Formats: sequence, C-alpha cells, structure tokens
Amino acid sequence: MNLEGIKAVVFDLEGTLLDRNKSREKFIEEQYERFHDYLVHVQARDFKKQFIELDDDEDHDKPELYKAIIKRFHVDRLTWKDLFRDFETHFYRYVFPYHDTQYTLERLIQRGYLTGVIANGKSKIKQYRLENLGILSYIHFLSTSEMVGFRKPHPKIFEDIMDQLDVTPEEVMYVGDDALNDVAPARAMGMVSVWFNHEDDEVELAPEPEEMDFEISTLEELLEILPKIAPHSKESEKADGTIYDEG
Repeated sequence: MNLEGIKAVVFDLEGTLLDRNKSREKFIEEQYERFHDYLVHVQARDFKKQFIELDDDEDHDKPELYKAIIKRFHVDRLTWKDLFRDFETHFYRYVFPYHDTQYTLERLIQRGYLTGVIANGKSKIKQYRLENLGILSYIHFLSTSEMVGFRKPHPKIFEDIMDQLDVTPEEVMYVGDDALNDVAPARAMGMVSVWFNHEDDEVELAPEPEEMDFEISTLEELLEILPKIAPHSKESEKADGTIYDEG
C-alpha cells in the first residue's frame, strides 16, 4: 500500500490515546474509598466488578449504572445521585496515557503530519482529558459528537474532522481500538484504517480483514508504517531547507 499521500493521522481518544482500563480502574478504586463508610458491607472487588460489567464507557449510561449498583448491593444510606455526582466531579481527572502516546504524537508533528481526534461525548470534557494527558498541544483539531450532532460511527463526525483538517479521505490514516465505531466506518469513508489491538486486552469484536489496512499493538508502530516525512510538509523542513532528521 502506498502511503505517500497521507497528510493527517486521526485518532480515537478513549482506548487509543488514553488508557481507558487503567483510568477507569483507578477511579473505581478511589470512588469506593470515598464512599467506604456507606459501603462497608460491599467488598471493593465486587464494587469494581459490578461497575465494569455495567459500564459501556459512555457518560450517559452512568445514572442507570449507579441505580443498578445501589439495587444490587442493597445500599440504603446512599443514593445513585450521590455516586453520579461524584463521577461527574472526579472521573475526568483520572487520565493515563499509554507509554508511547506523547512520544508518537510528538514524532508525527515533527514529521509534518496533521493530527486530529474524534470522540463521542462533550467537547469540554474531551478537551480537558487531552489537556490532562499532556497532549493537547499535539492535536490540531478535535471533533466531538456534541459539536457535530452525530456520534461515531456516523459519517458526519468523520467528515467534520476532514473539513477541519482540509484533507480528503485518501489523505487520512485513522487509528482506533473499536471495530464498529472506529475501524470499519473509517475504512468505509475511504481512509487508511488502523486497528489498535491492545496486547493485554480481551477483544470483544475484531474487525473483519477487509475493514482494516493495518493492525498495531503499540502506537509507536505508526512511526514505522508511515513515511518519515509527510507530503508537502512545511513543518518537516528546517530553515536551511534540509529535511528534519529524527536521529
């Protein structure tokens, strides 16, 4: 496959740039501790297990999740609203990047690639998460479902990021961990589609071979796949006209 025409690399956020499992598990552990006096008859491992089983990684599902937890453990001194308010107050500061998230983004920028992020959810929250990951300065544009009015995998949200970056589908490499929301729709749009298959995660649904162009297990692998210099890249040229060398 010829990748000489790729100008932009667009990422999913949760589970691609952000270590979703580590972030979520740390939050659950500390939420349990914050409400331990009300959950003395509930084991921490059971609270964590129930949260993960009910969680579909969407903000809008949390009221129902906490209602189910209250009912499941027969908690009578605490309401689901107490837990949900705690979620809204604290969850978004629990952000952990993968070990090579910042390094990979920094190298892509140095090579002259444009970068973008597509995320379902509220714009301020997603921007806050990017900032706390320490990578906001490496992202040229962020498209969210709140901003666009459509959620992944709807084509509109993919079209929005392309409009913002001023690129065509053939000029975009899209990287995501979800077969249905990321990999397949990006490929259907005509983008080069990359499946981020985490080595330590149990895969619920893998993309079909025809739905992806590449499979990676670390973000850093993108640096081996993509050309070392983006086409028509002013950012990749030094003042004296020589091409940037990563060394």
